Formats: sequence, structure tokens, C-alpha cells
Amino acid sequence: MFLIGLGILYVLVNIFIWCKVRELLRGIGHGLDNIIVLVVYSLVHLILMSSVISWTLFENDFIVRWLKYLCNVWIGIFVYTLIFLAVGEAVTFILWVTKKLRRTDAGYGKYVLVKGIAVAALVAGFSIYGVVHAQHVYLQEYDVDIAKESPLGDGYKIALISDLHIGYSVDNELMSQMVDVINQQNPDLVVVAGDIIDNEFYAIAEPDKIAETLAGINAKDGVYGVYGNHEVAEKLVGGFTLYKPEKIEVQDDVSQMMDAANINILEDEMVTIGDMQLVGRIDGEKPNGQVLHEGEQRLSPEEWTAKLDKNKPIVFLDHEPDDLPDKAEAGVDVDLCGHTHDGQVFPGNLTINLFWDNAYGFKKFGDMNSVVSSGVGVWGPAMRVGTNSEVVIVNVNFVGK
Repeated sequence: MFLIGLGILYVLVNIFIWCKVRELLRGIGHGLDNIIVLVVYSLVHLILMSSVISWTLFENDFIVRWLKYLCNVWIGIFVYTLIFLAVGEAVTFILWVTKKLRRTDAGYGKYVLVKGIAVAALVAGFSIYGVVHAQHVYLQEYDVDIAKESPLGDGYKIALISDLHIGYSVDNELMSQMVDVINQQNPDLVVVAGDIIDNEFYAIAEPDKIAETLAGINAKDGVYGVYGNHEVAEKLVGGFTLYKPEKIEVQDDVSQMMDAANINILEDEMVTIGDMQLVGRIDGEKPNGQVLHEGEQRLSPEEWTAKLDKNKPIVFLDHEPDDLPDKAEAGVDVDLCGHTHDGQVFPGNLTINLFWDNAYGFKKFGDMNSVVSSGVGVWGPAMRVGTNSEVVIVNVNFVGK
């Protein structure tokens, strides 16, 4: 019933958008208000709005991939259309309440035209910028201090990547760019904080080629990763779960791809690098099908550090930046995460901090250093506005007690 209600609301909103565009075409005139233009626009709008479900009509993987990519782009356009239409309607309401504008005013038609053009320009500008900007990988760097001594030495360089979301909106070209950025930094260690693929393995156009690209990452101490909440097989619409299968599990194809890419997945496991203890935790949201069995619980930070030597560096690799105060109290020195995308698209980057103790970037919790990446790929809308796709370099200095 929820999906039916959501679908009805979606159709009604699209009808509202169609009416506003028709109003704009009439206001512009000069041939744009004729029936042919209206029919062409209506067909384009229908194709875009129906892309959220039209992919279900096809079995060909190539067609499905392109329709879902179109859907992801459309969702971004749809969101920005709603935002800027709402702003425009709010301005109109304010002018009406303050008695500065009435439909009978001589300048009302010109106002409607200017408002429509402004909304269309903003939607187009934000959408085009978002799609293009999402295809560029930036470098972000943080210095963190650990109050312990270590033979690894100062300036130990960890490259953190997360949320690759390989699939409909992320291909080998973006992965190649990411690998180039990583290798230019000559890191000692590379860690991948989950959401490596975007749920449906068949969405990856060239899995073998991408695995080969990822295998080209150069790091003296290797590449380690954890799974997130998107390595499981689920039916999605615009990044949102349409329905969950009875058994949520990481796909075998994903595990095989990680092996081919030389990414060592840690599922509630610890490896020692020098004297640094790197703990790879399973995802707290969707651990099923990883290492947990029925009745088992994910180990808490305190349970994990009780098994470790607290005199030596402890680094947690986790998909979601949760339990940060608990991790600090348990004795974790560095916590590396992703998941949030820093909100990915404006205005999400302004509101994401309401939901996480550290939604993005570097933050101290007692003696613990929390680093959260905005990720490399995109989820849902194939856009980034107000955020960057990034490789994070964490320069670790062991300053002693």
C-alpha cells in the first residue's frame, strides 16, 4: 500500500511539473506554444518519469543498464525540479500575501515567464553540473596523531576509498581515474570502506575489466576492504529498495570479483600490519549472509578491543560511521568509514550532519581519530552537487605517549 500511495503521489507531482512546463512554453511563445512542441515535450517527460519502472519490461542487461542510468539521472532532475518549483511558488505566495502581486496586474504574465525561465535554468544548471562533477575524482588529505609508538614510523600513509557503487552510474572509466589518484600518492596501505558495487551485479558492464583495473592499485602493505549495505542483491528503484529477498546475502559474483581485484575482504576479522591492528567489521545494517549466523550478534567495539593489544595501534574499518563515542571509549585509535556520501547532492550536504556524529571529514572523539569519506561513486541520483567524489589520504603519525 505504501508503494501504491507513493506511486500515485509521484504521478500527481509529474502532472504538476508538466502543467508548469506547459505554462512556461505558453509564456515564451515564439512557436514554442504549438502542439508539436507540447507533444515532443510530453513524450520526453513520459519516457523520463516512466524510467523508474520501464526497465522491468526488458531482460536484456544492456537495455536495463541504460534505462536505470536514465532513471538515476531523472531522479536528480526530478528532485531539483521540485525544489526550485517550491521556491518559486513560495516567492509567489509571499508576493501575494504582501499584496505586491495579483493575477490582474499588468506585469503578472512577465513575472510568470521570468520565474519559469529562472526555475528551468536552475534545474538544468544544477543537473548538468551534478552529472559532470560526479565524474571527477578529487584528493582529500588529513593528518592524524596516534599517542603510541610504532615501527611503522611517522607519515604512514593510508588511502581510504569508499562507496564505489560500481554499476549503473559508475564504470571502469571512473575506477581508472580513482586508481590513478591513489597510485600517484604512493600509499602504504589502501582500505575500502564498503558499498563496492551497487547491489545488482549484472549492472556492471565490464566486471572483469574493472577487477583488472582495481588490481592495479599499488600499496606496499596491500588492499583491504569490508562490505557495506549494497553488496547484497535487492531490487532497487533510484537507489531505494523496492523489496527485500527472504535471504539477504553478499553475492558470490561480488566475492569472486574482489578476489580478482586483489581486495582482501575482512568480515569481522583482524589483520596485523607491522604492529598496527586493522579490524574489518561487518556492516551493522545488513550483516546477513556475511559471517553472522542466526542468533549471533555483531561484536561491539568493546568486545573487539578486549581481544586486542591496546598498547599497539588499533584501526577500525567500518562501512557506517556509527558508535563513534563507544569506539573511542573502547580504545580505538583511528576509525575509517564511508556510507554518508556527505549528503551527495545539495541540500543533502547541509542536512546530513543531523543524522551522524561525524557525517563527513575528520573529527576527534577523545583520543580517537574519526575519518569519514564522501565516497567515490554515487547512489540514486547520478550527480554530485556540493560534494566531491574523493580519495582520502590519512597520514598517520605515531607521537608516543
